[in-house]
Amino acid sequence: MNHPAAKTSRVRLRLGLRAIVGAWKQRQEPRLLERLKHPLAVCAIFREEAPFLDEWLTFHAGIGVTHFYLYNNFSTDNYREVLRPWQAAGYVTLTEWPVPVGQVTAYQDCVRRFKNEARWIAFFDVDEFLFSTQSQSIIPLLDAQAGRPGIEVWQVIFGANGHAQRPPAVLEAYTRSSPTKFLTVKTIANPRQIYKLQVHQFKYWRGRGLDTAGQVVDRSATPVYDQLRMNHYWSRSIEDLNLKVRRGDASTAAKRDLAAHLKYEAGMNDEPDFTILPIARAIRKPPAVAKAAGEIIAPAAGQVA
Repeated sequence: MNHPAAKTSRVRLRLGLRAIVGAWKQRQEPRLLERLKHPLAVCAIFREEAPFLDEWLTFHAGIGVTHFYLYNNFSTDNYREVLRPWQAAGYVTLTEWPVPVGQVTAYQDCVRRFKNEARWIAFFDVDEFLFSTQSQSIIPLLDAQAGRPGIEVWQVIFGANGHAQRPPAVLEAYTRSSPTKFLTVKTIANPRQIYKLQVHQFKYWRGRGLDTAGQVVDRSATPVYDQLRMNHYWSRSIEDLNLKVRRGDASTAAKRDLAAHLKYEAGMNDEPDFTILPIARAIRKPPAVAKAAGEIIAPAAGQVA
């Protein structure tokens, strides 16, 4: 049997070693920053998301993301066709990831392979949209948090908004959200400081993740949306919610229950929320992607076509 004092000593030793490694990594950071290719990248795992990928990629390229590390988890739809122009334009690195319950292992692989390519990597899903109400680009807001190992971004959860079938696009269609009884965050991290990661919150070699108000995120914290927020389109349409239940979850082996999901969805449409729309309407697909896709690119004001 482990003696409590011995266990306490081991914990202290482990924390002390983490602090030493963290301090060393922090000292290396200025040298590494000179070689990083991306101020902000996104890591995401997806399954059967082809109808949503282009809108999601376009939006996040518009708020400052310059690369996407995407992990395909058993998709059978036309995701390759959708991603092809984004890959051709250099925005997407696609990894096939046929791993059951593969979300955390995909995140681990991303950090292992790409941690020295991006200043920040945000870890979230294709039904989630990260943005700020203060500016279209979120890079200045991240720069202001540069001393932290991770930033935890509060979510607002959206329901089906009365849509039984899938509408043409996500952001214009779903404009009713839940009250703040569903309290969750996702993380934007300095990947070189990650010690252990999960789906929502991470541990770091040095320091801890905080929200933009400097709060520790736990059950007692009050959500803040002053700088960054994330819209989570949890159900999308009822048609999509049925598909979501059938395909299962990349973060747990537990079976989804349709009746329970429909019950949750019923409470997610109480408040009108149009906050994201002005930013979404200002964003256009990157010209390099549009060109690779063979799309017509409208000339900027004052230019001759």
